[in-house]
Amino acid sequence: MPLVRNPNFPTIALLCVVCDNDSGPDSATISGRPDLAGLSLVEYQITTLARAGIQRFLIEVENVDGSLIALADRCASRKLTVDFVQTGADIMRYMDADDRIWVQSGQLYVQLGLVETLLKSPDNFIATIDGRDENRAFERIDLNTRWVGVSVVGYEAIAMLRDLPEDWSIISSLLRQALLAKIPFRPLSQQHVHNGTLTILTGAQDFSQLNRQILRRRVASRAGYIEAQLFGPILARLVPLIWQSPTAVTATKFAAPVIALAALALGLGNLATAATVAAFLSIAANALSLAVTDDADGSDHIQSLSVVTWTLIILAMFGSAYVATSYHNNGLFGAFAVATLAYLTHKMVLPGWAKQLLHSPAALASLAIIGAVTIGITAILQWIMVLQLSILMIASMMRDAEGKKSN
Repeated sequence: MPLVRNPNFPTIALLCVVCDNDSGPDSATISGRPDLAGLSLVEYQITTLARAGIQRFLIEVENVDGSLIALADRCASRKLTVDFVQTGADIMRYMDADDRIWVQSGQLYVQLGLVETLLKSPDNFIATIDGRDENRAFERIDLNTRWVGVSVVGYEAIAMLRDLPEDWSIISSLLRQALLAKIPFRPLSQQHVHNGTLTILTGAQDFSQLNRQILRRRVASRAGYIEAQLFGPILARLVPLIWQSPTAVTATKFAAPVIALAALALGLGNLATAATVAAFLSIAANALSLAVTDDADGSDHIQSLSVVTWTLIILAMFGSAYVATSYHNNGLFGAFAVATLAYLTHKMVLPGWAKQLLHSPAALASLAIIGAVTIGITAILQWIMVLQLSILMIASMMRDAEGKKSN
């Protein structure tokens, strides 16, 4: 009987792009179609599992076509290893005796947070949910139990598939072997189905609904009033169009630093207003890139800019202030103070209203645009610094008052 306990972190994931009899040749699991957030379902699964720590992927296939080879090449550029298997014996070549393997059915979406939780288990398991009718999309194990499409098993369970016929499904057969080996069930809450943490994707409508859910989560997870009220509605319309074009998805990754570089050039050219407008556009492009490619699970995920984009915007701010004061150091203090406070406030626990302002690069850029047009870049940087300090002071006083009231 296979051992069910092995403290080693699962190092390999077994996924699937084989069409079953119900899905046919146009199954949503086909690897070349950008069905889910601009990616094929299997590439989205790989991306999620890679974020959780798995680096090697075995994909059950019927045939290896060009789209699968391209997928493997993209993964290799991210230092992920993808190999294709057709039999149980194929899997044995990639496993050591102490390995544990994450098994995920082909049409299953699992949110990152749940993946990370399940991967922490030191025990092998078969993840299950109860057999109620609303769970009928999940494969039935017995009268009261359904398999949610996720298991963690060890080498011994895989070894049972060594002589599996080539035309048999590896993942379905592996589930049967795991049941025979009495690998324990891990029941999951029905809430995972209700909130979309676990979803079986069987058609275009399921993908469309899940794409809307992913986009809402990505947009809502960005702190900042302007990010939520201005960027949010725009991104909700723009991102689904970008997801349809791999070229457009790639372009969004480079737009923010390119525009930030333009902001730097404009700032050094003594065009402070144009530089602040470019900085704002760079922040907007960064928000677009995050909505297109990033998948934060929690609403507390703060608005973030890449290191390159942040650096270029800060240099543009310093350059604008320096040139505007005829190459004297007068304006550099304000630029340094604003940049430092913007960084520090992201490390602080703040009330919601303060986050909406201090965690919003777009809000700071908007104030900089208004100030550059009216009172000049150097003066507005000083006033932004005063505003940041005032908000921090008010938030601190309010927190102290709430603490005394509770006591």
